[in-house]
Amino acid sequence: MKSRPADGFGAGGILLAFVAGALAGAAAALLLAPRSGREARARLGEAAGQAADRLQRERDAVRAAAAAAGNVLGAALRQRP
Repeated sequence: MKSRPADGFGAGGILLAFVAGALAGAAAALLLAPRSGREARARLGEAAGQAADRLQRERDAVRAAAAAAGNVLGAALRQRP
C-alpha cells in the first residue's frame, strides 16, 4: 500500500492542480480579452499547445528524477548488510 502525506496531497497532485489552475486562468484571460472570436480561439489554441509541451517536459523530468531516485535507493538497499 502506498503511503500518502498527512494532508493527503502528493507532489503529483499539487503539480496537476497548479497546471490545471494555470490553464484555466490562461483560458479565462484569453476568452475575456477584447478580441475577435477567431483571434481569441487562435491564441487559446497556441496557449494550449504551449501548455501541453511544457507539461510533457515536466512529466519527463519527474519520471527521470523518479528513476534516478529509484536507482539510488536500489543501490543503497543492495549495500545493506
